[in-house]
Amino acid sequence: MRKWVAGLLLSISVILLTISLYFLMGFFVQERQDNQLQQELQELMQEKEDDSEEDTFDDLEVDVGILALHEENPDCIGWLTIDGTRIDYPVMYRPGDKNYYLHRDFNGEYSANGCLFLAEECVPGNSDNLIIYGHHMNSGKMFADLEKYKDEGFYEEHPTILFRTIWGNEQYQIFVAFTTPVYTGNDFDYYSFIKAGTVEDYKKFVASVKEKSLYQTGTTAKYRDKLLTLSTCEYSQKNGRMVLVAKKNNGKLP
Repeated sequence: MRKWVAGLLLSISVILLTISLYFLMGFFVQERQDNQLQQELQELMQEKEDDSEEDTFDDLEVDVGILALHEENPDCIGWLTIDGTRIDYPVMYRPGDKNYYLHRDFNGEYSANGCLFLAEECVPGNSDNLIIYGHHMNSGKMFADLEKYKDEGFYEEHPTILFRTIWGNEQYQIFVAFTTPVYTGNDFDYYSFIKAGTVEDYKKFVASVKEKSLYQTGTTAKYRDKLLTLSTCEYSQKNGRMVLVAKKNNGKLP
């Protein structure tokens, strides 16, 4: 009887080990595919930028690298980069198809990492606040490094965000970093502020996020400043979110 039980336990252990190895191998294959795709996209941008040195665009602010990605997939509207982090990814936008890129890669294939994506409620060029979502991956990919902004010293060394887009390159100055729970029934609904109905609506939002900030940056936003909000999961609390809010710096980038 004991031999039968021991044999059964051994069989179960082998089955569980096989299943674990299967999922582990799948994870490594997926990560390798995602890394390869990321490299291919960066190479495509660089190739188009190198070719464009001999082209003229009549002084139009056209980012040919981003335009090349947009031609590959019209859902790609830009590329987000933060120095000192691993955040260096395309940004997707698919209005009318909620969370489409939550678990899809640039080509629309399944990916646990998903893509950075602009909230479908936002309208580039019209919204006062563009909200970009991304996963907080244990591997450190996507928006995991937003967590670094819990440290004021890190913020002081990396206060800006570069958002290269099909309509021009934009730089944003971070002025708020905070954490907050969501889906509590009494949320701070930072994700609802897209377009200010009035000047007071704008001022109220800015005051609210500054009040929640983990530290004071000495920077603020005034009415008509365009805002950029980055949001990801945060695991020190149930349904937590790590959020950065930045204002657009006016003036042409070099």
